[in-house]
Amino acid sequence: MVYIVHGEDISKSRILIQNQQKKIGAQSRIEIEISEITPENLYEKGCSNDLFGNPPFIVLDITNAARTNLEPYLEKIIKIPESTTIVVLSGKPLPKTNVFIKNAEKMKARLNLNEVQPQSNIFNFVDAVFHKQRERAYQELSKLIKDQVSPYEILSMMYYGLRTTAQAKTESPSYKKLHPFVKGKAQTQSKNFTLEQLVDIYEKFRKIDMKSKLSEIDEDMLIPMIIETVLNS
Repeated sequence: MVYIVHGEDISKSRILIQNQQKKIGAQSRIEIEISEITPENLYEKGCSNDLFGNPPFIVLDITNAARTNLEPYLEKIIKIPESTTIVVLSGKPLPKTNVFIKNAEKMKARLNLNEVQPQSNIFNFVDAVFHKQRERAYQELSKLIKDQVSPYEILSMMYYGLRTTAQAKTESPSYKKLHPFVKGKAQTQSKNFTLEQLVDIYEKFRKIDMKSKLSEIDEDMLIPMIIETVLNS
């Protein structure tokens, strides 16, 4: 039996592999990087039962196989007895153009995509900053970093938070058009600042943004500086 297990949630993929091994009662498994084995050797291993006649359980890791010709491996896997378990594993999502994905039906393979679910919420982060909740702000930032959200995307949302807070502070016509939920949050946040402080934050944001684009500020420091600008106002 052939399984194609792919996606960024490698922990979930590993659990799936372990569960499948237990399910069929395989005493051991062979783990191989595709760069470390030829198609011919893969075929030999796939056809070689152990001393007790048990078929092999093979995990073929193709995570770093971007430049590898997978066609010869496909041809050999198709010829391996169905009693052998072969797990084609990738720590990245495989595109539809991948040789194994395109030929999954031909291999009678079962597909399993394990994607990492985003843990962050950029609106929670912005709210924490403008509510001046330091600990929560940095907790939310760590989630954004883990989810690889760009500092410049975060910065654009900080401008959004600053703008809605300023709209609430001045009760501008645009503020009255906001959704009631957004208006309520902005009104609460605006109580943490004077109008002069909000104008000062705008100017400091502009300078930090400019310096980061001129490489005068390290990208990793961009958002912490923005956070502290708000918290210390």
